[in-house]
Amino acid sequence: MALQHGQIALSLAQSNGGYRMECDARDTLAHLETFVGHRTAGRAHAQEAQRLARICGDLWREACGIYQEALCLMSLGQYQECMALTIRGRTILGQCGLSHGQTNYMLMGIQAEVHKLKSEYVEAHNIRSQNLQATANDNYQQAHALMNIAEIEILMGVSKTKIQKKIEASQVIRASRNAVLDTACEALQADLNLRDGDLSDLLFCKCLRLTWGKHSEAVSYCLERLADINRWEQSHHPTSWAAVFLANSLKAKERLGIHTALQFLGDVFLREDDESTAISLFTLALEGFTQMDVHRSRAECMIRLGDISNKHGDLLRALELWETARPLFQCSSQAKRVQHIDERLVGIGEDVKEQHRRNLARLNTYIGKLEKVDENSSSELFSHCLTVDLL
Repeated sequence: MALQHGQIALSLAQSNGGYRMECDARDTLAHLETFVGHRTAGRAHAQEAQRLARICGDLWREACGIYQEALCLMSLGQYQECMALTIRGRTILGQCGLSHGQTNYMLMGIQAEVHKLKSEYVEAHNIRSQNLQATANDNYQQAHALMNIAEIEILMGVSKTKIQKKIEASQVIRASRNAVLDTACEALQADLNLRDGDLSDLLFCKCLRLTWGKHSEAVSYCLERLADINRWEQSHHPTSWAAVFLANSLKAKERLGIHTALQFLGDVFLREDDESTAISLFTLALEGFTQMDVHRSRAECMIRLGDISNKHGDLLRALELWETARPLFQCSSQAKRVQHIDERLVGIGEDVKEQHRRNLARLNTYIGKLEKVDENSSSELFSHCLTVDLL
């Protein structure tokens, strides 16, 4: 219904010949199309809105069109292009003296969100903190900024007490109740509780009931937490959530969500001892995360693949994967994960050295035998020697 009304508004604007009216109508349609998952159509409307704004010389409307296109690109996982677009939009706003306006803060919000999705949590936290300071007179924006900061701090491993204060402050600061923000607060609370060992899924399920079919971002947030079996006790939690998360991400055409769901399904198959399927899923997810430059998720897939390689005696492959994962965890502020990798590297380093010593000893034994046998048999022993797996 909303899309139909948007199309009617666009037709009226086009018939009246007003560029600014058509620009506004296309911005609205871009938002609606993106909201229902039609990112390509949404982006086309946003780009046309920018073109019309340039014809009018309307910098603010051009920046609004950039904001809508950036939202589409973010959903499509095209983070580099999205960030370049937001920088351009903020530059345009600076040129017309609107650096402290709402549109600029919205573009900053996209920049923070992209940093968060790429697991660049420090950068995301810094931008959200700037937004918090800049919107001191707007209770709704203050509440929203506090929740965004709380979400990032959960991912960074900040203490529960500090995060709890932000969640509670976001509830108190609002002058009136807001169903969307209330549900978002409950989802954050559930995530914080889960991180600190409370394995109840009641709050997540409640949030799903309230937001299903109404707020796609909240649905994806809850499903992603429910789908990650590594955060739940094996006997406590159904593995089917990973499949539900994948189906929802495919329907919404959320590129990052799709690859995250594939990673979680890999964990499910790995738990069921189906290593072949798990390896395929981790490899597929890793390719997507690498293309999107999502540091933490790349590292997690590498850890899984490294563990499997180590289990089957491929120490060099495990070492390569773990060493590559280490700086990715550093980029995403995962100090504990870095420490765990360091412990693994120390252990596997000793294993590699020991295997190398054994191989050298075997080689010396073969060389000694070569000196004692006749010329005919020496070639056979030498060929066998070459098959030794030297590390």
